[in-house]
Amino acid sequence: MHRYLRLKSLANWSIGLPKVSPFLQKKQLKSKSSSFRFFSAVALLSQNLDYSSGEEKESFVPLQKTCHFDSTQVCNNLHNLRTNPSVAFAYFKDCESLGFCYDISTYTTIISILFYSNQNQSLVSLFSNLILLNTNPGHQISSLLFSLHQSGGEPGLVSFTLDALFKAYSTFERAEQEAADMFYELGKLGFLPTLHSCNFLLSFVAGKEKTLFSVLDCMLEFHIKPDTYTFTILMQFLLNDNQCSKAILVWGLMEQECINLDQATYETFLSRMCDCKRYDLSSEILQAMVRKGMQVRPKDFNIVFFGLCKESKLEEAEKLRQIMSVSLDPCAFECLISAYFRTGDFQKVLDLCEEMDSRGIEYTSIIATHRLQCFSKLGMNDEVLAYFKEFKESGIVLDKVFYNIAINAYGRLRLMKEAMELIKEMRIIGLVPDTRNYTCLIAGFLQKEEIFNARTVLAEMLKWGLKPDLITCNVLLSGFCRNGLVDAVYDLLYQMEQQGIKPSVDTHCLIIKGFCIGKRVNEAEVFFKAREKSGTIDCLEAREESGTTDLEAQSRFFSSMVAGYLCQGYTERAYKLFKKFSEQGKLINKKVCTNLVRELCKEGKLRYACYVVREMLRAKQQNVFIFTTLMNGYCRTGRLDVARNLFSEMTDAGIEPNVVTYTVFLDGCLKEVLEMLRSETAKENQIYQSKDIFTCRRRRMKADVIEPDVKCYTVLIDEQCKVRQCLNDAQQLFDEMLSKGLRPDVHAYTALIDGYCSRGEIEKAQVLYQEMTDSGIAPDCHAHAVLNKIKYRRREMQRELLEKI
Repeated sequence: MHRYLRLKSLANWSIGLPKVSPFLQKKQLKSKSSSFRFFSAVALLSQNLDYSSGEEKESFVPLQKTCHFDSTQVCNNLHNLRTNPSVAFAYFKDCESLGFCYDISTYTTIISILFYSNQNQSLVSLFSNLILLNTNPGHQISSLLFSLHQSGGEPGLVSFTLDALFKAYSTFERAEQEAADMFYELGKLGFLPTLHSCNFLLSFVAGKEKTLFSVLDCMLEFHIKPDTYTFTILMQFLLNDNQCSKAILVWGLMEQECINLDQATYETFLSRMCDCKRYDLSSEILQAMVRKGMQVRPKDFNIVFFGLCKESKLEEAEKLRQIMSVSLDPCAFECLISAYFRTGDFQKVLDLCEEMDSRGIEYTSIIATHRLQCFSKLGMNDEVLAYFKEFKESGIVLDKVFYNIAINAYGRLRLMKEAMELIKEMRIIGLVPDTRNYTCLIAGFLQKEEIFNARTVLAEMLKWGLKPDLITCNVLLSGFCRNGLVDAVYDLLYQMEQQGIKPSVDTHCLIIKGFCIGKRVNEAEVFFKAREKSGTIDCLEAREESGTTDLEAQSRFFSSMVAGYLCQGYTERAYKLFKKFSEQGKLINKKVCTNLVRELCKEGKLRYACYVVREMLRAKQQNVFIFTTLMNGYCRTGRLDVARNLFSEMTDAGIEPNVVTYTVFLDGCLKEVLEMLRSETAKENQIYQSKDIFTCRRRRMKADVIEPDVKCYTVLIDEQCKVRQCLNDAQQLFDEMLSKGLRPDVHAYTALIDGYCSRGEIEKAQVLYQEMTDSGIAPDCHAHAVLNKIKYRRREMQRELLEKI
């Protein structure tokens, strides 16, 4: 396609298709004769043939009578028969069957006769025979075309001949390459077929990618501009070959070149894209149809919309929905809501449900289930129970999943009596409670620390013939650990082993976490060390449904003990265990490392925190929050030089700083400058360097297009007030914050009020203070100190005024 890409009109198309050589290599076969058969006139023809009747005969030349005709005589006979082309063609074939070899003049004559009578199929038959008898007919065909061109016939004579020639090639198997070779050879000589013939040739060679694009290259080299059908052939090939990305580029080029496509063509492309499950590209085609004012069938929209939802391409689905202004039906809502639920966007699910309510669309059972599940995931247990009752009254068929969500909500609210009533209700309406339903009840009783009732529910479950599964056992183990029932934990582990229930990594992590929450860290240590010593950790396997590897599962187990120490405030133990695991090459997950760094920074153990960050960097577990936390720790202790190095190290590692990172760093710079300004020993050049660092970071923040939040604006306002003493700029920053819809907090107000007080603008400070209290923001201790400063400054001004009087 390189020639294609060089054309001015198609310069933007970069499809990456294979390029073929300028002329495809032909087969090197020996010719059947050293000269073309129709160049030797040696046959004898009968002189008394009668063709005056115009009737077609089975044989025009009697075999027993022959006479010596030369090519001039044959041409004259053909010319005399030109008004009856069928007879002329029969005469031509009969002469050939008697061994007469035609030359260029005789072929020129018969082709002209067939052209004027539009006998295309007869000429196809003629060329088929010619191709069959000659392994390399290129030279003879070109000579024939020169003769036709010089004969002074109609302009369409050569095109008519080329059309028949390529159709003749299509009658042979595996002749695609030979046809492409012939097209290129004749094109170099200036014999160009019509666009219709080129499209026919493309259709013929479409099964072979290399040959197809060589023909397309030749068309463009010979300045034959493709039309809609040309692109359609190309599109069909790419789609049939599952090259959908290239096909959509071709389609985009067609739109760019303003090639008009009808609705049937669009629907064909759309159907093939959907067959290839390329719903994102199908969406682009639908949008193009809408732009062109075409009517989109609901069936086509649903196929693409459902496909995007199933692939969780929800932005594209929403965009398509908005562009087409389609009112979703319950099935479409169900598909979209299920997709958002799978991605964990529970608030969006609830928003869509509200939209359905506003439009009066009835819920399906799946939508109702997802709504309850979202309430449950968000901890909105009251809403779960309210909607559960509403769905039950509306007539929606409730299954075990519905009841399970409601039982779980009652358990979280510690309303176990109501939860037990739901179990009875299930049996009344014919739903048999399963293991999951009883597990929710057990979890509720354990949360209330009612161990006896939890065991009673377990006994009832066993009475109904239901066996505890791994989830049930995990719930029991976690509850026993939290309540300090050490013997019960080990007894249950033994029973699990007897029943063939293999503990998972979640089981071990829950036990350690449960012991630590129950303030039995020593028991957690004993359990952890016993599993570590026995080699249980190395045998841990990730459950298939968890989507984690065995290495990740082991990392979670190690992390659980570190997290357990942090849970009870044993930061020193957590760090030592982390260091031990790091030296052994064992990984701790990112979340636990982040918590460890935060706690170490709180306790001022920055050297330890820095070690953790270095290990995370080595294990490629670093994130912006880790670096920001550590930078904040160094900034608080006045180690701004280390914070600067960390900032550079973070960006070198490819981690982009966010607004919190910049806020921490800018706040550290501001405090350093203020400390220098208060110090009598600070040199002027040091103060200037610190100010410059602040300015450079602010410029970089703007260059990174990171918008300040309220805390960042507070730092910027404070810097303008205390360092630069530019109250106008500080006020502009405050107004800018309001214009962006950000709501200033007490610290932002206090920073500006303090600035006005320091410059003696008491009235402005009072107005701002009143605005803060009117907006419902209660002053903190710092704000009260500023207020006292206002009062003191006002009394001082009054005293100065009295003294002047």
